[in-house]
Amino acid sequence: ADGVLAGLRNPRLLRLALVFATSAVAAGVLVTFVPLAVTTATATAALFAQPAAATAARWAAGRIGDSRGHARLLGPGVVLSAAGMALLAAVHVPAAVVGGAACFGTGFGILQNATLAMMYARAPRGAYDAVSAIWNTAWDAGMGAGAAVIGLLAATVGYPAAFVITAALVLPALVPVLREQSRPAHTATPGRPERNTTR
Repeated sequence: ADGVLAGLRNPRLLRLALVFATSAVAAGVLVTFVPLAVTTATATAALFAQPAAATAARWAAGRIGDSRGHARLLGPGVVLSAAGMALLAAVHVPAAVVGGAACFGTGFGILQNATLAMMYARAPRGAYDAVSAIWNTAWDAGMGAGAAVIGLLAATVGYPAAFVITAALVLPALVPVLREQSRPAHTATPGRPERNTTR
């Protein structure tokens, strides 16, 4: 518990957790409300496309991040997450919904890999359990908050507007991302301090 509290007081870890949490909020909205907003066939395709894209994106983000630095992937991850959510608003266009789910999944997968790798790289030795707890809390709390808060809005404004609002809620994560990208490029290697890889 002390390690987790210390991690929450570390702005370099907290910024990354918050960036990931914003995308997790959107993930909670997608998996909860897409099945309610579209036909069963479209929802099935969308709910397959999202994790499939996330899996591929995690693999690609790992390779790119290890060679070029994970921080540069944060911005694209946020933008793709927001764009994917915005596309979901076209609930009567199956291709847009499935494409939006895939776009969001790509951004979500990128952020999963990049934020966790960077947090492990910044954690002191012996504090990896705290990083895991903080990151997973960001995931679980974000998904729960997204489903609960946007659910209340959707009841009033409808699903298309709720998806657009969710997309808008993701974009403020670009503020801490810009701060991260103003730092020198680093690789994130668990167990080692971040190191400059700029040549």
